[in-house]
Amino acid sequence: MTVTAPNAGDREDQQLLAQARNRNRDSLDTPPADLGNPAWLQSLPTDVRKRATAGLARAHDNVIHLRGQLSTGCTCPRPGDKDYLLRNIGTCPACVQAREEHRAGTLALQRQFRKDAWQRCLQEDYADYVAADLSELHPNQDPDGKVSNWLDTGSRTLILVGENSRGKTHTAFALGNHAAHERDLWVVAWNVADFHDALRPGGNPRAYEYAERCDLLIYDDMGAEKVSEAVRKQTYQLIDARVRNPQRRKTVITTNLPYDERGFADTPAEQRPVQPNLIDLYGGRIVHRIMHDATVVRVIGESHRMPTPW
Repeated sequence: MTVTAPNAGDREDQQLLAQARNRNRDSLDTPPADLGNPAWLQSLPTDVRKRATAGLARAHDNVIHLRGQLSTGCTCPRPGDKDYLLRNIGTCPACVQAREEHRAGTLALQRQFRKDAWQRCLQEDYADYVAADLSELHPNQDPDGKVSNWLDTGSRTLILVGENSRGKTHTAFALGNHAAHERDLWVVAWNVADFHDALRPGGNPRAYEYAERCDLLIYDDMGAEKVSEAVRKQTYQLIDARVRNPQRRKTVITTNLPYDERGFADTPAEQRPVQPNLIDLYGGRIVHRIMHDATVVRVIGESHRMPTPW
């Protein structure tokens, strides 16, 4: 087998493909025998031998990966051909098409997996919000379209803040449904207290990984959990990882606590300082990361939870 030195001039692709088309090809059912440790490899200089070994390994892996996906129309050069070049393995139209079809199929399976996971999340933990829809939000929940248009902005975090039972969670899940079904985004939702319980020994081993890596994280009822030093550390790691991620993953946080001791804009001066608040519970390092590039929406209005008269 002829080995082309790394710096040798490239041969014309068309010439190689023509040679491949005009020969009898062996089956891809078994890998070429001389890809393992050919004798000629040992005679090469050390630096060249390392590059050649790595190139052969990539070529062998490529052949193995494509086996079972290729049609009989494969015209890629094979080891043993005259002027064989490693870089041409897997470049024929049949191989390219097989890879594209495999990639498209994988992406489709990933999208379906994410949608199914979101549906399980709704049905198992948040059944009240299965039908939550952006188009049905009250102006108090979506003032000036700040929620419904938020995914198209550069903001990393959407903070839905307000008194209890004003519809913050419903608003967050309306956005989550839209992101999962209309945008094909990977959406994960956690009640904050349940999330930290899942991180305990014996809990959900994938809870943190999914919460950190998902496209959109709904972090519901922040501040309602018991905030220990361990909770602060876990929260810092999660928020910091999502804020620094170059893919600009987005997070929706719902809370009934104000940002700091000043309370909400309409909090009377005589009722300040307001305790607890986010900075009081979590500290500035965490809260400042949350507020960076954040959109804050104050959800107001009448309580959605009222007693039934009798």
